[in-house]
Formats: sequence, structure tokens, C-alpha cells
Amino acid sequence: MLDGIIALTAGLLLLFFGKQLFWMAAGLIAFLFGYQLFGNLLGVWWSLFVGVILGILFAWFSIKFIKIAAYFLAFLAGAIALPFLTGIFGIEMSWLVLVLIGGAIGLILVAVAFDWGLIFITAWAGASAVTFGLQRWLTLDGTLGTVIFLVLMVVGIFWQASSRRKKWLF
Repeated sequence: MLDGIIALTAGLLLLFFGKQLFWMAAGLIAFLFGYQLFGNLLGVWWSLFVGVILGILFAWFSIKFIKIAAYFLAFLAGAIALPFLTGIFGIEMSWLVLVLIGGAIGLILVAVAFDWGLIFITAWAGASAVTFGLQRWLTLDGTLGTVIFLVLMVVGIFWQASSRRKKWLF
């Protein structure tokens, strides 16, 4: 239950405000990565603690070193989203391989087109987190989960692209 609430909240923030509030997106993605990575190893409360510490550190780091943080953010977002996305499609592969491939995709996107890469990566991570959160309450089969993911991602990309010229805290 707590997993779903955390994923849903973080996902919605990433989906709609990831590029505009870059420091927050960096902190949320680091939090989700730490929470997901240590969830099975340490239990819910310790993984929550580790995720919060990683999120705070990465948010601070992104304020000080924006370009470097953007590349880390892209890697982490890809590393979080690709294993989830392949799970929706029913593709079985090693988790480590999926993390590395997803991270590489994220790095390439941000390296090729910085602004659009960040928009795409934060929408991708946000849609993944929201869909994951919804799966805690609803039974989503592969097709429905994929449709929800894709619709959320497209909405997030268009929302962030339409407000791209409006600089809030970035």
C-alpha cells in the first residue's frame, strides 16, 4: 500500500514538473531508485530511509552541478523505467542487463538533446512510477498497463513541452 502511494505521488510530480523542477526530479528519481533497489534487501522502512537520503543528496547535487546531475538523472531514470516497462510487455531478462540498457538509453537521450531528453526521461520515469502505483490497487494486464503507461507518457511530454518556455525554478 505504501509502495503505491509513494510511486503514485512521485510519478505524478515527475510526469508534470520533471523538467521545470529539475532538482526535485533528480531527488525523486534517486529516491525511487534507492527505494526500489534496497526494497527487497533491507525491508520497507530501511529502504524508505535510504531512498530519502539518496533523494536529498541528489537534489542538492543537482543544484550545484546541473549538467553532471542531468546525466546521472538520465541514467537512473532509464535504469528504473526499462525493467518496469519490459515487465509490462512480459519480457524476461536479467534485471542488471535491463538496468544497464535503460541507463544507456537515458544517457544517449540527454546527450543528444538536453532539454528534450530531460523532458522525455522525466515523463518516462513518471509514467512508469504512476503505472506501478496503479498496479498496487488495480489488476492491470499487459495491454492495459501498456496503454496507461503510453498515454501518461505522451501527456507528460506534451505538458512539459508546452510549459517549456516557462522557467519556474530551473
